[in-house]
Amino acid sequence: MREIEFRRFSTEPRRPDERETWLEFLIDGVSFLDLVREAELPDALAEQKERSEEFPTEPAPLLAGDYANSTHLSAGHLLGEAPDRVPHGAEDDEYLLLGCACGIEECWALVAKIEADEDTVTWSDLRNTYRDWNYDSMGVLTFSRQEYERSLRAAFGS
Repeated sequence: MREIEFRRFSTEPRRPDERETWLEFLIDGVSFLDLVREAELPDALAEQKERSEEFPTEPAPLLAGDYANSTHLSAGHLLGEAPDRVPHGAEDDEYLLLGCACGIEECWALVAKIEADEDTVTWSDLRNTYRDWNYDSMGVLTFSRQEYERSLRAAFGS
């Protein structure tokens, strides 16, 4: 089983209604975003090579890991309960994990199926909603439900 840690961060607001919070996931002590970037790199490099003629003076932008940690995910969403929202291009049983770096989470999303039983929480079938990239190197991520919920409580303060 893998270890997961949820970390919640907040920006310093100029006004009270401007505070932004976001979640970072660590899998076995490594940023989930870094793990995703590493898994996407082969496909992103292949796409960059295919599209190089579109960008004659510079290489195509490298899209591997071009996500931001999400700002609006609930503990229930992360436990595979009703999703907070289903991004464009996602199936009803897929859950948003990472959103686009532009700030509009749904425009470039990483989704997965999240299933929880009495003992475990599992993330499977990771995919980008706009690219047919391969995430097999990440495998199925299975966590102890007890540890998963403990980390959620620590992040959400409940």
